[in-house]
Amino acid sequence: MKHRDWIMPYIKRYKYRMLTIMLLSMLTAGSAAALMFTSGFLISKSSLRPENILLVYVPIVLVRAFGLGRSVFRYSERLVSHDFILRVLAKMRTRLYHLVEPKAATSKSMKTGEVLGILSEDIESLQDLYLRTILPTASAVLLYVISICSLGYFSIGFALLMAIYFFVLVVVMPIFSLLHMRAVNQAYKKDKDQLYQYVTDGFLGIHDWLLSGQKKHFFSRFLTQQQTQDTADRRSKNWAYYREFIGQVIVAAMLVTMLVFGATLFADGRIAGVWIAAFVLVIIPLSEAILPVSNAVEKYPRYEESLNRVTKLEEDAEKKLESIPYEGPLDTAALTMKQVNFGYDEQENVIKDLSLELTQGKKIAVIGKSGAGKSTLLKLFQGMLKPDDGSVRINGYDAASIRPDMTKLVSVLNQNPYLFYTSVANNLLLANESASEAQVKAVMKQVKLHDLVASQPEGYQTSMQETGQRFSGGERQRIALARVLLQDTPIVMLDEPTVGLDPITERDLLHTIFDSLAGKSLLWVTHHLVGMEKMDEIIFLEEGKIKMRGTHAQLLQESLHYNKLYELDRPAVFQTS
Repeated sequence: MKHRDWIMPYIKRYKYRMLTIMLLSMLTAGSAAALMFTSGFLISKSSLRPENILLVYVPIVLVRAFGLGRSVFRYSERLVSHDFILRVLAKMRTRLYHLVEPKAATSKSMKTGEVLGILSEDIESLQDLYLRTILPTASAVLLYVISICSLGYFSIGFALLMAIYFFVLVVVMPIFSLLHMRAVNQAYKKDKDQLYQYVTDGFLGIHDWLLSGQKKHFFSRFLTQQQTQDTADRRSKNWAYYREFIGQVIVAAMLVTMLVFGATLFADGRIAGVWIAAFVLVIIPLSEAILPVSNAVEKYPRYEESLNRVTKLEEDAEKKLESIPYEGPLDTAALTMKQVNFGYDEQENVIKDLSLELTQGKKIAVIGKSGAGKSTLLKLFQGMLKPDDGSVRINGYDAASIRPDMTKLVSVLNQNPYLFYTSVANNLLLANESASEAQVKAVMKQVKLHDLVASQPEGYQTSMQETGQRFSGGERQRIALARVLLQDTPIVMLDEPTVGLDPITERDLLHTIFDSLAGKSLLWVTHHLVGMEKMDEIIFLEEGKIKMRGTHAQLLQESLHYNKLYELDRPAVFQTS
């Protein structure tokens, strides 16, 4: 099963840590059992008023030693188990991110809430699978075997009887709990995922909810879904109550059986009467270690749903073209697209029989109304999407096959670059962690922001605040441009970087972009015609096809439609000419 790929590799990798955890768990349970055993003996012996304190001195010391040992072993077990799970989670999170990242970036069907559900809920479930199911169950089974073997030393018949009791607690009840709760847990997981998606959608659109006056409707739906979750929780808690009651009844039967067994041994003269309480009390810590197995196993369906989702992600990723290492030049790059067709989810093609070539140093502008296929074209060039027909190649390599190495060749400046809630320097170093202070200052001088940042009390350690709100829209775009410069790739893609800026700020930013990116290949997606005179080729997309193409001068001379568009977008040029 594919599920094993998310469990067994980590067990094999960290098997010695798991064995250490199980050993410490046995020592913890053993210390607890020995503590109760010696306590029972000590109480019974003391009640006989021993004539010599030495007769109870050793049990007193042992009680103290086992009490301390239990705490020490428990702490050590927790320490090693958390070290183990943090190492596993580091590997899992990296693996899961590489699965979610391309799917979240390119899939139209994957919602933001679903992505958050995978990264939050599913990774937590996989963590709990180890901590709350695998390790406790393995330790309980091992304790079960050791206990029965130890009891067999005194009486095979009694050991078999106790084995039946333990078998009910370790095997029968967990299996019954698993079967009973499977459907409940699957429904719970489904409802919780829907709640994630609904709350995320509502949070992202909270401004519109308030303006539309539908706030009550939003909260009404939220409370309805929350009540469904509460009902499922109550069902789980009710079952847990009955399960715990049945378990305690079985433990009570074990205590009575052990009492009868101890009394029988005493009657036969095989043990002294002071050992009866010791034998009876030892059942309590053993049952405390074994009773949680049912609760641990019944949670597996919740983990199984998470395993199903991450496994499906992995299977989808495996269907894609396998990545190959890029070994070509990093200072120059040529992008070619030949007769490409592409559509989303079996819909009509967004890109239709499109061919395009971006050689080193060339500047191409792609223009078209919304839905024309401009953003899809960029994703195809970045290798984020694989064409249904045709080819997209960079320096002779298939763009999709070298997706992990594409950041060495292509950088992107989009209309909403994300700036993190950290310092200006850290936001820039995101593009190149090894960049020196001098390099950081150099690119900031190129985008004409060095003096502004340097004048701040904290300089380059000035916090950007959330989403970069410390700076204006134009300044945020310049910082994002500096990040692109620091990445220093031969190709730069501009995805409408001036949207939302006023005309003056837009012109200033475009001048900075063209000056700072001189010599690099540019693929500029825009719906404005400002700056078209600086482009080597202009392409108009309409319904995924090239409607017209040429230089700015050619299109002004040959296309009446382009002249009208340019006049509408740049009226000042025609008024002054």
